[in-house]
Amino acid sequence: MAVTSLHDIAPAQQVLENAPRGLPLPWWAKIGAKIVLSRVFPSYRTRKALGLFLHGNLDQNVAQHHAFVKNVLAQHERVTGSKAATLLELGPGNSLGTALFAAAEGVERMWLADVGDFASNDMAFYRRLAGMVPAYPGHQSICFTDRAGMLASINATYLTGGTASLAELPDGSLDLILSTAVLEHVGRADFFLLAREMLRLLRPGGTAYHEVDLMDHLGGAQNNLRFSQATWESTLMAKSGFYTNRLRCREILQIMRDAGFEAALTRVTRWGAPPTPRAALAAPFRALPDDELLIANFGMLLRKPL
Repeated sequence: MAVTSLHDIAPAQQVLENAPRGLPLPWWAKIGAKIVLSRVFPSYRTRKALGLFLHGNLDQNVAQHHAFVKNVLAQHERVTGSKAATLLELGPGNSLGTALFAAAEGVERMWLADVGDFASNDMAFYRRLAGMVPAYPGHQSICFTDRAGMLASINATYLTGGTASLAELPDGSLDLILSTAVLEHVGRADFFLLAREMLRLLRPGGTAYHEVDLMDHLGGAQNNLRFSQATWESTLMAKSGFYTNRLRCREILQIMRDAGFEAALTRVTRWGAPPTPRAALAAPFRALPDDELLIANFGMLLRKPL
């Protein structure tokens, strides 16, 4: 039975231990290193080969990725009462595995959109992903000659022009949109435009599910909140591989509602204690209540009204 109102959803609550991520370097050293390295190695392929500035790790956490896609598709069916036939993934990063996993669940048409061509071309990797879903009805017809052939054989399209490339999709053409750790990277100035574009693309009653990571990309704390808006949004900072828009959970929900969505949280993970001293934060963030400031990541379900 479909959920009649997103208000019926009570978010699961979790507590996150303060566990640093990445290399054991001070946050300020990471900023300096990333600013320099992003200029020395402007090519993403070169950065990936060196293990720098990776666009996600879904090519490594394949079982987790598979479970995520299945769970989002199942959630869509519970909320709408029907299976998703068309799907868009925002920010697939290093892997186009979502297309394989979604096809195995019966999705008929897929698009995967990113701001550049970051996805793996390793066909052995994609063969391994397909091997995880042997029940796929057209398994033998998947083309593994190259990436383009594989995508064509499962009716999937890879768009690499960012939000602008979504103009290729017609109004109301999607049942489902999903992303994981992507929305926090959308430029603050472009965020509402993306929300409106998602609303345009979904059919009435269609859903979107987003996992949003509010931790900084300097070690998994809140050091990105130390800076003024002018400094953080400057080209020097925004184009150096660690940018997040710093929108808080409540702001993101409100932007989605202002765009026209019904919105609800499905889960919220909070730090048990502040990972960065409140006194060190810039004024707008320093004034936030604990309940909002301590949110580390969350899951957000959206639905386009009928």
